[in-house]
Amino acid sequence: MNAKVSVIVPLYNKKDYVKFAVDSILNQTLADIEVLIVDDCSTDGSLELCRELYGHNERVRILKQPHNMGPGSARNRGISEAHGKYIVFVDGDDEILPDRSRKMFETAEKYNADIVHNTEFLFPIPDENGNIPLQLIDGKVKLFPISGNINGDDYTEITPLGDDMSSRLEDWKNRRINWSVCSKMFRRDFLVDNSIYLSDMKFGEDMVFCFECLFKAKSYVMMPGGDYVYRVIASSLSRAKKSSAKIVTALQSQITAVSTMSKILKDIPFFVQNPQKAVYAVERVLDDIEGGYIRPAYQELGEETLRSDKFIHDFMLSEFGDKAPYVEFLFYELHNNYEPVIDYLGQLSDVENLKALAKSFSEKEHGNK
Repeated sequence: MNAKVSVIVPLYNKKDYVKFAVDSILNQTLADIEVLIVDDCSTDGSLELCRELYGHNERVRILKQPHNMGPGSARNRGISEAHGKYIVFVDGDDEILPDRSRKMFETAEKYNADIVHNTEFLFPIPDENGNIPLQLIDGKVKLFPISGNINGDDYTEITPLGDDMSSRLEDWKNRRINWSVCSKMFRRDFLVDNSIYLSDMKFGEDMVFCFECLFKAKSYVMMPGGDYVYRVIASSLSRAKKSSAKIVTALQSQITAVSTMSKILKDIPFFVQNPQKAVYAVERVLDDIEGGYIRPAYQELGEETLRSDKFIHDFMLSEFGDKAPYVEFLFYELHNNYEPVIDYLGQLSDVENLKALAKSFSEKEHGNK
């Protein structure tokens, strides 16, 4: 079918939630939508449930990956097989409000946009027992907005970004442009014509993808507000869990990021002409992976624990060979002397923190009335 918008749902073991995610897409006020569910070899019956619920729905296509390849590969499969003019990503345990696709589509059409970027997410407030309901969009569920910018500095009106790449870089540097693929609508031809796909990084792949989109898009439009409902507890617990294996995965992602970013930067004239800014861009990606995953885990686990299981030691040997002792020495020396960082992913799995955020927002809203 021809569609105005293709919504890609990467799916892995979300049986309890996927119905609500897909139904929220099918219930959009914009009717010309197709849904691509890309199952990444789920083991909990997610695929079978989707086939039962949507196998005969002409607006839904269910695709299965040949083997477990990660959400980036699932999203890439969706990009390749989508029929819609625009592409949106919705995770299998999240939901979107009914008018989201229409508002983003109309904005994209008005400004002939390659990308439309919503600036906020909606978060459900846990109940007194810390529970988040299965269905997020429900009159009984209270939602509150959180800025995609951790600094809270957002655009307040619809704003097409200019052609000044230095200005875009400043917005990216100041986190006014976040790196979640779920906050954006992408013109499919823009992605395909520029061969923009997600890398096989386990952490930070969406940051690199959105970075490339930002600096290759001719028309990039900031759209205040948000209608994407993010399931905080289930989505963030696994990512917030600390282990030496997660640290190694993050280190591997950093290594992949260097080569991936180098290829991207060579195709963007602004960075070719400003090599020092290209270096900054790479360092910023590495630093965000470091601050988001490695340092919080190191703070919680400590040197003794990490040395005892030898996971990092074995990684250093396989990656750096006879230089491994020196690199490992630098790793521990640096991390023992870093200043503590805020564990943002950990906060998203902290029920009391979420309640405090909701209370703060409510008080602020009440004070503005």
